[in-house]
Amino acid sequence: MFRSTSWRIFVISGIFFAITIIPFSLFLANRFSQFAYSQMGTFNQDRIDETAERTEFMLAKLKSYSLNMYEDQTVQSWIYTSTENLLQNAGTMRVVTKYLSNEPFIEGAYLFSMRKREVIDSKVGLLPFGEFADQPMLQRIERNPGSFLRYFDHQIGKSSYLALQLPSTPVQKNRDGYLVVLFNKKELQKHLISSGGRTDALLSIVDDQGRLILGESDERLEESIRNIRTGLKRGSFELNSAGGETFVNYARLESLGWTIISITEMKQFREKADAFKTVIIACSLLLLAALLLIAYWNSRRFVGPFRRLADQLQRMLGVKGENDYGVIEKGVVMLRDHYPLIKTEYLRQWLLQGRLTDRARAAIVRESGLLNYEWLRLAVVKIDSYYEMSEQYDFVSRKLLKYAIGNIAEELLGRPERPIEVVDFGSDHLVVLIGAASSSPDPELTKELKELRRQVASYVKLDVTIAESEARRVHDDLRKVYDDMNELTLFKFVSGDDKIYIEQDFERYADLQAPIEEAVHESLIQTIRSGKEEKALPMLDELFVRLQTMKYTECQFQLKLLLFAIVKSFSKMTSIQSVEGIEHHLRQFSTLADVHEWLKDETGRIIRLLSDRKGFNRKEKLVEEIIEYVRYHIHDPMLSVEEIADHIALTGKYVRHLFHEQYGMPLSNFILNERIGKVKELLEQTSLQVTDIAEQSGFQTKSHFFTAFKKATGMTPTQYRDSKAGERTEQARLAENSAN
Repeated sequence: MFRSTSWRIFVISGIFFAITIIPFSLFLANRFSQFAYSQMGTFNQDRIDETAERTEFMLAKLKSYSLNMYEDQTVQSWIYTSTENLLQNAGTMRVVTKYLSNEPFIEGAYLFSMRKREVIDSKVGLLPFGEFADQPMLQRIERNPGSFLRYFDHQIGKSSYLALQLPSTPVQKNRDGYLVVLFNKKELQKHLISSGGRTDALLSIVDDQGRLILGESDERLEESIRNIRTGLKRGSFELNSAGGETFVNYARLESLGWTIISITEMKQFREKADAFKTVIIACSLLLLAALLLIAYWNSRRFVGPFRRLADQLQRMLGVKGENDYGVIEKGVVMLRDHYPLIKTEYLRQWLLQGRLTDRARAAIVRESGLLNYEWLRLAVVKIDSYYEMSEQYDFVSRKLLKYAIGNIAEELLGRPERPIEVVDFGSDHLVVLIGAASSSPDPELTKELKELRRQVASYVKLDVTIAESEARRVHDDLRKVYDDMNELTLFKFVSGDDKIYIEQDFERYADLQAPIEEAVHESLIQTIRSGKEEKALPMLDELFVRLQTMKYTECQFQLKLLLFAIVKSFSKMTSIQSVEGIEHHLRQFSTLADVHEWLKDETGRIIRLLSDRKGFNRKEKLVEEIIEYVRYHIHDPMLSVEEIADHIALTGKYVRHLFHEQYGMPLSNFILNERIGKVKELLEQTSLQVTDIAEQSGFQTKSHFFTAFKKATGMTPTQYRDSKAGERTEQARLAENSAN
C-alpha cells in the first residue's frame, strides 16, 4: 500500500493533522476556561462597582430630597411655633404628604415638635408624644439626636426600614424639631441590588459591624464578611464553603460606611465552561476527521491521476523508476519528440518568431502537408464580442467554442490539394494557415471565408471578423504578416464594414490625420454646457469623421480622451459612473458607429438634464459645487479661483462675483477660512507636527501659515493646541467633581 504515492500522502497528512490539531484543541480549551474564569471575575467586579456607584448616587439623592422636605418653609414654621394652629397643622400634613407622594422609595415620615411635644405621623396624623405608636423612635430622638446624615436600620414590629434623621450634624445638640424619613427596603433592594433573576448570584449590603442593611443573609455572607480585607475599597476572592465553591466580589461605599458584597456560585459556570471545552474538543475532532477526508479525497483526486499516468507509462512504454515522479519524468523525456502532440506548439512558435527552426520544420513536415507547398496564406478569425463572451463563459467553455470554430474552418477550407492548420493563441482570435500551390489570387478561398463567417454566426452564435493575407513564401517572416492581419480585423471597429478584409484595405490608412487637439474637446464640452444641442451634435459628427480615418489603437486612445473629458465635466449626469469604467464601457461596442450613436443620445440627455437643472436656482447650485470642490481640494496649496473656474467652466471674474453675491464673502477669504478650520481640527484631534499640519491644510509657506493663523485666532498653533488640551482637562475635572 505504501508504494502508492496517494496513500503515502494521505497517511503523512493524517499524522500531521493529528499531531497539530489535537494538542492545539486541548490547549485552546484550557486557555478558554482560564480566560472565561478571569472574564467572569472582571465582569462581576465591574457589575459590583456599577452597583456601588448607583447605590451611592441614589441614596445621596434621597438625602438631598429629605433635606428639601425638612427645609420646606411650612415644615420649619410648624417645628418652631409654640402655639396650636389647626390650619398650620393641616397645611404641614399636606406638605409632608406631597413630598411622600413624589418619591416611591419613601414608606413614611415623622415630624417631631419638641416645643409642643407633638408628632405628625404621615400615616396617622397629628399625635401627642404619649399617643405616638413608634415610641422606640421617639426615645432615640430624645436620647441621641443622631449621626451626621447617616442612614440607620429601624424596626417597627416585624417590618424593617431604612431611616434617616434630620437635622443631623457633627455637633451633638438638641433641636426644636426633627424629621425622620422611613424608606422601603424592598423597593430599594429591587432597584439597587437586584440580581436580575439570577439564582446563582447573591447581592447584599452590610455596615461596618457586619449587620445586614439590604439584601439577603446566609452563612456564605457571614463567612465572606470575615474574609474581607479592611482598608481595601474593592477586591475579590474565592470561597469554599459547605454549600460549594463561590466567587466573592466586594466594593466599599465610602460615603455611607457600608460594603456591597456579591457572591456568585461557580457550579453552573464550571458546568458551562466544561461543556464548552467539550464542544471545542468535539469540533476539533470533527475538523480532524474532515481534514482527513479532504486529504484522502485530494490524494485520490489530484495525486491518483499521476499514479495512473505512471502505470500507463510503465505498461505502454516500459518506463521504470523508483517512484511515480521518476516514471513520469522519464516518460516526458521519451515523449518530447512525439511530434503529433507538439505540432500545434511548433506552429505557435513559427508565427510568433516569424521563421521556422529546423526542429519545428521537421515536426510540422511529419504531421502536416503544409510545408509541401511553396506558398502560404494566413487568415485571422477574430471573435467580435470576446470580452462579453469572457464574462459569460469560463475558460473551458471558451476553449470549446473556439474548437468548434476551428472544426468549421477545417471542413470548409481543408481539402487534399489545400492543407490547412488552425492555431489557437488562447486570446480573442484563431489563425488559419493555408497551403497554396501558387501566389495567384484565390477568389474561391474568399468565398469560403465568407461562408465560414456565416456558419459560425449560425451554429456557434458568434460574430467574427476575418482578415486574409496575400500569398507568402514559407520562408518569409510570418510574424509581420500575422501582426498585419490581426490589425486588419480591428479595422472593422473603425470602418464598420462587415466583409473579409484584405491587405489592400491598408490603403485606407494612407490619409491619417493628426491627433485631435484638446481644444476640440473643450469646445465640445462648452457647447454641451451651454445647452446648444443643434451645435453640439454637428461638432460630434465632425469629430467622429476624423476618428474614422485613424488606426484602431489611435482611435481607441482618442475615444478614451473624449469620454474622459465628458465624464470629468459631467460626472453626475453620464451613464459612465467613473473614469475607471470608460475602457469597460467601450468594450460593449462592436463598431465606431455604435459608439457614435450612443454618444449622440448621451449628449442630448446631458443637455436636457442641464436644462432641467437651470429651472432651479442655478446660482445656488454653482455655489454649492464651488464649496464642495474647495473642501475636497483644501489640502492642495495650488488651489486657486482660476482652477475652480476651470472646473465649472466659468470665468474667474464671474466666479468671484457669483460667490460674493450668494455667500456674502470673497471666495479667497472662504478658502482661507476653510484652511484655518482644517488646521484647528488637526491641532485638536491629532498629534501631528505643526509643520505637517500646515502642509496638509494647503499653506504654501510656513510664514504665511503662522501669520494667517495668528491673525484668525490671536494665538500661535502651539498655544491654540495647549489651550484646547487645557479646556478638555478642566471639563474632565468638572465632570468628575459633579459625579462625586
